[in-house]
Amino acid sequence: MPKAHVSIHDVAPHTLVLVEDLISMLQGVGVDRVMLLVIPGLSWSESNLDVLRSWVDQGHLLAGHGRVHHVASADSLYHKAHSFLISRNVAEHLSKTEDEIFELMRENHEWFMERGLPSPSHYVPPAWALGSISRSRLRDLPFETVEVLRGVIDVQSGTLYRMPLLGYEADTAFRACFLKVFNRWNSWSARKRNRAARISIHPNDLEFRLGHRISDDCERFHCQPDVSSLIP
Repeated sequence: MPKAHVSIHDVAPHTLVLVEDLISMLQGVGVDRVMLLVIPGLSWSESNLDVLRSWVDQGHLLAGHGRVHHVASADSLYHKAHSFLISRNVAEHLSKTEDEIFELMRENHEWFMERGLPSPSHYVPPAWALGSISRSRLRDLPFETVEVLRGVIDVQSGTLYRMPLLGYEADTAFRACFLKVFNRWNSWSARKRNRAARISIHPNDLEFRLGHRISDDCERFHCQPDVSSLIP
């Protein structure tokens, strides 16, 4: 059976109930542990943090996921096009300089340590949009792996390992049609090329047009939370 890395994106104080529902659904199809992508720059109460701690105690892994997962405006033409076509208003790396991205990622990692949470080894920029930071500069950060749209970067070697992506954030008819084709192709690609896949879930996905496909896809793969174990 092919392997897949399963992650739940956008873990935030206001999404914890939805994330819990996703965790329960995944456990129902045999996926007992997932990676949780945490947005640190929001208003986390101590009770919210206790929820994260309880998930860690259950064996789930935490990863960094931006700062606030929102941008007020897109500064560059590329960022504006990216927002229109893919990311809407969440790709907070794209209008930042390399130094600003570096600082954002460094602060992301420190947030976990300051709150007594396990230090994340994996980082996923919002919308998988890493922005203008070089792979050589990534080596100076405490993350071991960084995820982008095409796959996962091993930070120390700078190598990008291609890893097909499956997504379900189909809140419009257009997105649903696109993601059906996108997921079908990437699922085939994972099997054909003997590569691990990524099953990436967002908090509201069960309510959207492809929510019913998440459990089916998870049952087709041997799912695990640790992406580094899937890198050759």
